[in-house]
Amino acid sequence: MSAAHHAAVEVMLTLPAATKDIGEHLSQQHAVAKTRNREAFYHILRSVKYLSRQGLALRGHGDDTDGNLTQLLKTKDETDHNLAAWLERKDNTYMSSIVQNEILKVMGLNLLRKLASEFHKSSFVTVMADETRDASNTEQVVLVTECFEVHEEFVGMYQVPCTDAETLTAVISDVFTRMNLNFKKLRGQCYDGASAMSGIKSGVAERIRKIEPRALFTHCYGHSLSLAASDMIKQVKLLKHSLGVTHEITKLIKYSPRPEGIFQRLKENLPSYSKTGIRVLCPTRWTVRADSLASIIDNYVVLLSTWQVSLEIVHDTAMKARIHGVQAQMKTVQFSTELFLRRNC
Repeated sequence: MSAAHHAAVEVMLTLPAATKDIGEHLSQQHAVAKTRNREAFYHILRSVKYLSRQGLALRGHGDDTDGNLTQLLKTKDETDHNLAAWLERKDNTYMSSIVQNEILKVMGLNLLRKLASEFHKSSFVTVMADETRDASNTEQVVLVTECFEVHEEFVGMYQVPCTDAETLTAVISDVFTRMNLNFKKLRGQCYDGASAMSGIKSGVAERIRKIEPRALFTHCYGHSLSLAASDMIKQVKLLKHSLGVTHEITKLIKYSPRPEGIFQRLKENLPSYSKTGIRVLCPTRWTVRADSLASIIDNYVVLLSTWQVSLEIVHDTAMKARIHGVQAQMKTVQFSTELFLRRNC
């Protein structure tokens, strides 16, 4: 080994731990630029965190200069000249979509790690799962602490190719694996009554019980209540009739621009009238349909005026027929009785 090599090794081993890199030694400007870059990146991180927390999109359509992230940072650079100069740089890669997606992914994983650490402190957990009509599976994990206080946490939303029991079971197993949770802690399962979820032979609940027999299945109480209310209402003809009329009224107002515009103008001319708008009739959750019925009762006079004005300006035959139909139904004593009875059911 040469003397020069020995000298280099000796210098390397005796350098202090806090020695700066060669760039900072060669140029103080390099150190200043590094500090400014970090400060600008912190601004981006805080802005991304804020937008994601509020459920807002980061980027716009086409030109990213119209995106929420860019516009939010521009409001800050009005008082921070260093940030303004940094955003104008052509080599600014921190504003690229790839980096933004990576930041969101890191933040999401960090949040899941915190949730997992909380789950590990509990003796028992319960899993809740439901799939939407667009074939995406929404997972929820319920944490029950040692003092038996229920605490729910939304773990994630997963897109699946199909909603059969095997696929949904694999998704739940994947969630437990990612969260580093042992199935031995699982004491409860809560799903809807679909055969894929609660089937006694090959449903998700039965497949999970084969892994952990102590994971008892409970049919979702909210879903059970909705089914019971639905079956009860359908047995009463008086109440069933009001459902179709109410649905038609909400469609005419909420999905037809012209009647809705007339309705809003009439309400503005009646400042002392109810401020409640028309609520769309929920197609699945029967227990919250009372809000829609109550909104029709609160706006009864305004709705009748809306139909009258609409008939004077609407020329489409099909639309006129629909308006005449709901107008005639609303003027009957039967519908008024049904409306009040159904709202109080």
